[in-house]
Amino acid sequence: MVATAQLNLILSSCGYVPLRSSVDCIIVRHINGMTICANEAAMFLAHLIHESDGFQRRSEQSSKINKGSGGRYYGRGYLMLTQDYNYRAASLTIFGDERLLETPDIVSDSEDMSMCVSVWFWENYVRPAGGPSKNNFGLTTKMIACPLKSPCNEVVRKMYNYYLVAARILGVRNLAVEQ
Repeated sequence: MVATAQLNLILSSCGYVPLRSSVDCIIVRHINGMTICANEAAMFLAHLIHESDGFQRRSEQSSKINKGSGGRYYGRGYLMLTQDYNYRAASLTIFGDERLLETPDIVSDSEDMSMCVSVWFWENYVRPAGGPSKNNFGLTTKMIACPLKSPCNEVVRKMYNYYLVAARILGVRNLAVEQ
């Protein structure tokens, strides 16, 4: 459904550099394994691109690290998984044990694990909240970024613009609403 050429066109259209072929293949494999819906893929990509600075970062910058859980469970993966309970739940689902809780850096050590955890978060939190099924990009943003970002925040608008770019390139005709 999503091709590597489309992914790289989306990235360059959003102002980012195209990815190495090994990285773009990993990202596309995970997206295509998660959904057959171009609109959901466009929503997912918009958030991945924003949160990871165009797939250039797999962990939060040190100035943004949440010290609330001792700073250990800060944002990692392309969607920036946070909080010990999310690390535990992702680990139990993906591995059947608590290795991500015990060694959280595993999440950001590779592109594959960063995507695996991002897909897990999307499937367990974002999709059930109804954003993709209700064709509402704002609901996806609420599950990933809120309460950190208000609906009229310029950062949220930028994410929606990434979605519009991805949707156009993926051939989505029925565009999701912003809020």
